[in-house]
Amino acid sequence: MSSYLEATARQRMLALVDNFEEMLPPGPEWTSPHLPLLNAPVSFDDGVVAGSGYLQGQWVFAAAQEGGFMGGAVGEVHGAKLVGLMRRAVIDKPAALILLAESGGVRLHEANAGLIAVSEVMRALFAVRAAGIPVIVLNGGSNGCFGGMGIVARCANYIIMSEEARLAMSGPEVIETAHGVEEFDARDRALVWRTTGGKHRYLMGDCQMLVADDLSAFRDAAAAAVRQITRPELSLQALEAEHAMLEQRLVFAADYRDPAQLWSALGVPDASRVAMMETAEFIAMADALSPMGALHKDTAFTAQAAGQQEVQPYAVGWQALIARLFPQGAQVSAQGSVLSGTAQVDGKTVAVTGTCDHVPIGVEIALAQATAVLDAVRQHPGRPIVLLVDTVGQRLRHRDEMLGINSYMAHLAKCLELARQSGHQIIALVYDQALSGGFITSGMMANACYALPEAVIRVMALPAMARITKVPEEKLTALAQDNPVFAPGPANYERMGGIQAIWYGDLGAALQEALHTADTQDTRMELGAQRGGRTMAKKVADRLLSLPLRH
Repeated sequence: MSSYLEATARQRMLALVDNFEEMLPPGPEWTSPHLPLLNAPVSFDDGVVAGSGYLQGQWVFAAAQEGGFMGGAVGEVHGAKLVGLMRRAVIDKPAALILLAESGGVRLHEANAGLIAVSEVMRALFAVRAAGIPVIVLNGGSNGCFGGMGIVARCANYIIMSEEARLAMSGPEVIETAHGVEEFDARDRALVWRTTGGKHRYLMGDCQMLVADDLSAFRDAAAAAVRQITRPELSLQALEAEHAMLEQRLVFAADYRDPAQLWSALGVPDASRVAMMETAEFIAMADALSPMGALHKDTAFTAQAAGQQEVQPYAVGWQALIARLFPQGAQVSAQGSVLSGTAQVDGKTVAVTGTCDHVPIGVEIALAQATAVLDAVRQHPGRPIVLLVDTVGQRLRHRDEMLGINSYMAHLAKCLELARQSGHQIIALVYDQALSGGFITSGMMANACYALPEAVIRVMALPAMARITKVPEEKLTALAQDNPVFAPGPANYERMGGIQAIWYGDLGAALQEALHTADTQDTRMELGAQRGGRTMAKKVADRLLSLPLRH
């Protein structure tokens, strides 16, 4: 047996894909332009291997993230290689796109550029699926699949994990730092694996196949998945089924605070034995149960039933924003911290959803927003959707990770993508705060995202970035003076192409113009290059699109 866990990205790729032809082989011209500014080492492939070859006779595109370089975190070049590969797949139509994921999420050394890159990967992945090409994620590396890549993985058609792998949004250390060891003890490795590991994700329905830590097992499973998937594109029927499953999960798990309690409730005869079971024994036991994804309960989702807590409002005048944004009239209300309703723009009705109170996005709020989007798709085909963004990121709680917050966020992203593909124009406006994962799956999934000049947009505050990256805060502060990659604020995101523009003055007229000009294609790389904020992303993606292939 050859361990997938212990293999490098290139070793995994060569073991899984025959006659592998690398696109954009390692070279000094394709390294990160940002890491040298921090005196950080670069990698000539920027931590990702991309190319094409054969998976048991089927021609596939594949990319493998290298966990040994910055934990597989996504920066500008890294993300652009994935986007370029996916855009090329849409043109060349391989049998599948295989992503060997191992990543901690956004590369904080390239903060803003990494956040934008992850959202571009999501948009590109959906384009692959829309082209009829299945996307399959393999997750078996020691770094797991966290952060934005944890959301990306759940946007794919199929996830294959080993029990050693982990799949989640926020790392245990991050949650412990925010809320203390009582919330999530990061040193309790058994608890970490019960919450984020492959066996838990399989029982919850968040991964479709569990295999042994063996390169051949991953290879066989990936090939089987390619043959099995016949409808890779998004559909209203499939998303409604997923929505019902995620609703039921909230109700079913309302009273449980440890994954082992959930396992027992699902029918696992002895939850204490799960960790010691060999993979084959565990799968046989799990498949004899009623899995979480197959629960059938006659329940309707409400914020109260799901345990959503009311959040005390900050001094944020979303009501005043509604009046300025929709001078022709609006019927928008807040339930908890979720905004929903309709408004009139240019004599037509638009759907409105979003958040207020600087709320962190947890499982309930992501699902509530997805409900509003699905309602628009189902009941009002083609109706424009306006997303109002005010969030301090994802909610950092053990319960959210146990329930699979990345799955709920990915579901919201999928619903927005389905709306776009169904002809709904989607315009987002950051009117207060937009941070991290809460921004990736809301505003960054719009056709075009705008911001008010006083808005706050960032990955995290510079002092926190300094602690995590070990780069002195003074150095980051100095770089942020004229480098948009490190500095927060809408002007920097505009320069990098992350937002379309900053709105001043007449917001109603600005929204009307945005709805008339929004593009269904993701043009953020092009904007970043034109504005000089991201100089490498478009160059890397274009190079991948232009390379000749042997096939």
